[in-house]
Amino acid sequence: MPAGTTAARPDAPAATIGALVQAYVGAQCDVILDCRAALAAQDESVVHRVRVAIRRLRATLRTFPDVYQRVERESLAKELKWAGMLLGEVRDLQVLAERFADPSQTLAVRRVIDEDIATRRIEAWRAATEALGGARGVALFAQLERWREDAPFGAEAGRPAARARHRVEKADAEVREGLRRTRAAAAAGDAHVGGLLHDARKAAKRHRYAVELAQPVLGSEADKTIEARQALQDALGAHQDAVVALAFLRAIDLSAQSPETARDLRALISSTRDAADDVAGALRAAQHTN
Repeated sequence: MPAGTTAARPDAPAATIGALVQAYVGAQCDVILDCRAALAAQDESVVHRVRVAIRRLRATLRTFPDVYQRVERESLAKELKWAGMLLGEVRDLQVLAERFADPSQTLAVRRVIDEDIATRRIEAWRAATEALGGARGVALFAQLERWREDAPFGAEAGRPAARARHRVEKADAEVREGLRRTRAAAAAGDAHVGGLLHDARKAAKRHRYAVELAQPVLGSEADKTIEARQALQDALGAHQDAVVALAFLRAIDLSAQSPETARDLRALISSTRDAADDVAGALRAAQHTN
């Protein structure tokens, strides 16, 4: 796992599925709440950590729905999605900056890209900090504190922790079905295959997080599964990064550039488009992760 994103593990196996799930949920709430001041200060270093915690929470609420009360669960999931989208704009720009920090690009191309990213970053941070500092953001942080201290448990919470294994197996089946559908769509030339590939990647994340959560139940088998799902995420993530990068490059006004710079940008757009269109390559890479 990336530094700073390690999921907390309970010191002792939980007796109930509610205790097992809540140990994981509480750890993610801790991450977000602990980073609140840093987010308000527009600290770039905490964005990925908070985004991962948000994803883990949303995935857990989806994979283990009956552990919590429906209305409370759906409310938190909705607000987490909102916050994740806000920070997603900032995170995408971080990834783009890393992707295009390529010394093989001309200085003119790098300057155009860097200036565009810097301009977008100011706006993305402004939108995120204003929203998270506003009434809706304050309410979300209060909601996370309540979930950490007094979670709204539902009907399944008191059942044995071993029931988590079934949920993990179901999440695994969703990954495999997502990949099967993507392969079928690719073979048929379906125009929506890129979206299916992205859905399969999200399913892989949900399964990985479910395995992390259920490690006390799953035992030593969990580590190998987590490693395999991380590899699958990385394989499919390279394709999604190319899709995001292509959209970014296409938004650059080529008419405002010198002929030489416009030419070089078109070449970069073309190579990025090739990567974004290479669903078959992403599926081949994914096949080697299982």
